[in-house]
Order: sequence, then C-alpha cells, then structure tokens
Amino acid sequence: MIKIGIIKEYKIPNDFRTPFTPSQADEINKLKEYLIVCQSSDIRCFDDKEYNDRSVNVVNNLNDCDIIFGIKEVPKEKLIPNKTYFMFSHTIKKQLYNQLLLKEIINKKIRLIDYECLATRGKRIVAFGKYAGIAGAYNSLMCYGKKYDIFNLDRLDCFKDTNDLYKFTSSFKFKGQIRILIIGDGRVAKGAVELLESFKIIKVNTSDYINKNYNHPVYCQLGVREYVKRKDEKKFEEQEYFNEPESFVSNYQKFSQTTEILINAAFWDPKSPKLFEEDNINDDFSARVIGDISCDIDGAIPCTKMASTIQNPFFDYCTESKKITKPFSNKKNITVMSIDNLPSELPRDSSRFFGKILKEKILPILNEENNEIIDGATITKDGKLTENYNYLSDYIS
Repeated sequence: MIKIGIIKEYKIPNDFRTPFTPSQADEINKLKEYLIVCQSSDIRCFDDKEYNDRSVNVVNNLNDCDIIFGIKEVPKEKLIPNKTYFMFSHTIKKQLYNQLLLKEIINKKIRLIDYECLATRGKRIVAFGKYAGIAGAYNSLMCYGKKYDIFNLDRLDCFKDTNDLYKFTSSFKFKGQIRILIIGDGRVAKGAVELLESFKIIKVNTSDYINKNYNHPVYCQLGVREYVKRKDEKKFEEQEYFNEPESFVSNYQKFSQTTEILINAAFWDPKSPKLFEEDNINDDFSARVIGDISCDIDGAIPCTKMASTIQNPFFDYCTESKKITKPFSNKKNITVMSIDNLPSELPRDSSRFFGKILKEKILPILNEENNEIIDGATITKDGKLTENYNYLSDYIS
C-alpha cells in the first residue's frame, strides 16, 4: 500500500488550505489502495482533531511516506530526499525567488510533480481558480470602497464560507455607477463573475460598456480575442495566440478611459504582450483600482511590483514616480490588490473543491506507468530535469 502524507504548510504568509479534507482522506483510506496520514498543523483550516475524528492518523513527520501532498512550496530545508512531492512549485516561469528551491529538489533527488502542469489537451486539471476569482473580485470591490470612502465591505475572514458570503452579497446595495472590467474567461474569471453577479452587478457588452452611462454598477468581460489583437491586423486565431504570443499586441487601450476597477484573471505567458505599459498611464487612464488575481510580478499588469498579502492586501502605485507606496495615500495613485494565495481566504471551500479533483482525477492514474498526465507534470526525477522541463537548465545553473 502506498503511503501518502499531507504536509504542514510552512510558507509565510500562512496558507490555510489542505490538499485533502478529513472526510476525503477517510474515503480514500477506506479504498485500501492508499493510506493517508496528516502532519500535525496549528494553522490548517481543518484542525488535527477533525482528521483524528475521521480515523486519519495525525503524525509529527512524514519520513516514512512515499508521496507527499502540499499546497505551496516546501521550504528547501524541510524537503525529504528521494520522495515524490506534489505542490505548486512556482518554478516553471523561472521565478527567481524559487531558483534555490528547484536546485535543492534536484540535489535531493526528489520527484517534483507540479499541480499547475497537470493537464489534458492543454487544459489544467487541478486548480483553485474559481476561489481565487471569488476572493479577488471581492477584494477589488472592497478596495474601491475604501479608496473613495463610498461603502465598506468586511474582510473575507468574517464569513464562514461562500454560502455565508453570498447571503451578505445578495442583500448589499451599491449606489451609483462603477465600471468593472474582467480580463479572461477561464476558471478564475468565472469565479470573479460569480462573485459580481452575487452582488447583482449587471453584465454589459463591450460597446455599451464603453459608450453608455449607468446609475448602477456594471461589468464587462473580455476573452483573449478581445483584449489582444494581431500586430499585422490579420484575422484573429486563438490557437495562434497561444502558439506565438509575441505576434500580438494589447487591445486594452479602447477600454482604458472607461474602466474604474480592472480585474486581471487571465493566464499570462512572458512572451505575451502586457495589458498596458507604464508609459500608457496618464490622466485619461481611469482604472485607479486594479485587482491582479494572476499576480505575475512585472507581468501583464506593470503596476504589480510585488505580491500583496491577506493581512496587507493593498498597495499604491504612484503614477509619477512609478514606485509603490502605502495604500490609499493619494486618489491619483493606482491601488493594487495582488494577493498570490487568494483561495486561502476561503480555505475550507477551496480545499473541498481541490481535494475532490485530486481524488477523482489524479489518484486513479497515480500508479500508472508512463501516464501522460503525471509524466507531463513531472518537473524533476532522479536528480535531474525531465525532458519537458530542460528549458529550466539555465535557471538552475
């Protein structure tokens, strides 16, 4: 029987999620193919007692486990040699802050399987995207209310779960016009849409969004064929954008003078165009609140100079100095929300969602030899990069 360990999350700021809830771990153990144990944690959204109550053993270390499941990156000093780890490693875009982590993973001959790379036909299988979208959209509205002192929204940790949250949003009333633009149409964007519509915010088409006035909040959503265009003005083909993103430019300019809250919920490739450039920000640039859910530092949103945190969710980008400063210090500044672990604000709901996918889609194929999905997400094995990830060689050299 293969022994699976649920690791304690060590990353700071704290992440409260878990890959398997107590009930999911119990259900898996009853199948007798895997045995799940849980490392003791004082921060996890499901406490040790909840696992014990489901007959899931709580242990101090995972040294005798074959496979270790976590959420965020494991600190390099906590890595156990010769194990298989599942995590969001944040290395596949050559993120500098995890360069040493990947080196250590290779040195310790760890098999690293990255959730972000578990995919079929180019589409990710495992993700928290919906809950990132819900939390990101809510925080963006909260930020707008604080910035202009026109309404007050409590922090998300005031709500027990999404059901509790939606009881509140369904009765909340906004006053006056707010124009909200969502970039993207994937899982993250769908979560953002779900949150906005729980507030009864009305969706409008691109033409009305740009040209009409309203006495209530509205939102518009842009898919990739609307927020980018070909440099040569030829017919847009979506697959060409994903194959050759460098052949495209941003089409955001036409929305830049009407948007008040910009919510970025789209995947960004470093070869893709930025949504706008810092030099595009002028007095006519109307989005003074940006919720960058994707949170690529100096990526699609050039104002995202750092990741914010759940404890300190906002910062200001000064349009004159092009530097960051304390939030709400000047209404001319752009206030940015760029929390990089948004689903952790709804930890119990997002963990249930995530664990269900792992249980139904990943565990049944985990033992298969030469499985395309598992192999395709394996970044390192036997002390070296796998073939698909050899492009990271210069990153770890």
